[in-house]
Amino acid sequence: MYLSLFVLITDLVFDGLKESNPDTDHFGMLHIRRGDAKDECDTSLIKISNYLSCSLENLEVYGKVSVLFTSDEQNVCYRNAIQDMVESLGFHFIDLDSYVMTTVSQYTKTLPSDTTPSRFENNMFVFKVEKEMEWHVDMTFRMNQRRSMECSSCDKLASSWQFEDTPVIASNSNLKAVIDFPNVLQSYNTCATTTAKQL
Repeated sequence: MYLSLFVLITDLVFDGLKESNPDTDHFGMLHIRRGDAKDECDTSLIKISNYLSCSLENLEVYGKVSVLFTSDEQNVCYRNAIQDMVESLGFHFIDLDSYVMTTVSQYTKTLPSDTTPSRFENNMFVFKVEKEMEWHVDMTFRMNQRRSMECSSCDKLASSWQFEDTPVIASNSNLKAVIDFPNVLQSYNTCATTTAKQL
């Protein structure tokens, strides 16, 4: 039952993403594992800034790209910084963790009244849906920063196997796009200071 449910929710998520982002030509997943993998893979903001700048370079020649971000990181300031980086490179950012949870919550409202929503509305269920999404036909590319085996400094997506059969549809490549890291860091520090004051 659960396997088919993951497939169903995955399809619902992609249907929603395509409906709310009709101009997107490609959806790609960015997964950053923090928590228990911090010692195996450097996911500091400066490292991720360099990784994204290099990995996403020239990708806009394939059309509009939406980056779906997923992470076990709960720090909202870190997550906001990743969003700032992706958007500063000219790509659309979607917090996939939040999006999937919202989709799951909407789905549970259609279930019989005796169903316990917490069986589905939890991080483990969301994670399993996202794992199902990773190799879905509507997911064009994947970027991973987790553990030592998937912790490269650059994935050069524009010339990778993930785009080898994809036609170039835009002639203008934004070669000069770079992340304004000092500004990202300043926003992160402001967020962190504000959050600390609220606690």
